[in-house]
Amino acid sequence: MSIFRKNKKTKSRDGLSIQEERKHLLNDNSDFYIREAYKTLRTNVSFALNNEEGCKIVAMTSAQACEGKSITTLNLAISTAMTGSKVLVIDCDLRRSKVSRLLQLRPKVGLSNLILNPKLLQEAILPTEIQNLDVILSGSVPPNPSELLGSQHMQQLLDELRNTYDYVFLDSPPVNVVTDAAVLAPRCDGVLLLVRANRSERGSVIHAVKQLEYSKAKILGFILNGVDMERLFYGHKKYDYR
Repeated sequence: MSIFRKNKKTKSRDGLSIQEERKHLLNDNSDFYIREAYKTLRTNVSFALNNEEGCKIVAMTSAQACEGKSITTLNLAISTAMTGSKVLVIDCDLRRSKVSRLLQLRPKVGLSNLILNPKLLQEAILPTEIQNLDVILSGSVPPNPSELLGSQHMQQLLDELRNTYDYVFLDSPPVNVVTDAAVLAPRCDGVLLLVRANRSERGSVIHAVKQLEYSKAKILGFILNGVDMERLFYGHKKYDYR
């Protein structure tokens, strides 16, 4: 199972090649403990939103950049789609999109275009090779991302998508860098905050939480990313999963 196409190696803005980053996306060859970690995350999100009826819209963000937000968003979406739920990922990082490069898709229409022209919806929704998983990429870089994401057209778009999908995951910019995530948060059923081991700073995470709370966001919890699972007691070398 793969949603990726072979292509020449390109560099992402944080220095890693896209080929290297794509190795961390879920597929049939992913390590057991990684697949189980995302199953646990998927279950926890489902329980946290158990009181919400219909489609669940979840924003994914982090305190700072380069903490694994886009990879985690896609992996959670893939894991959720595997249960039979109809899932959509929207790349809401209009300034520094990564989802399009991870999936090696370059459509002419994306979220920024769609907000300005809702008639482009069907053109903007792209199927993937993962059954039940679609994506809407970021689109053209606009001069006013926060204003677009906070517009009534964005709210109307999310309302319309609720009629089609079981889960919508928003890959949002880092909350301490720009205001976009704080603008999106109140429009969602919940927010997940990425924290990267040995990288995220305590003060930065606290500030991000305060920003989200100020915007009236419902923080579902934290995702600890970048942990060396082999050092844990139930790492794959110490747990017989055959």
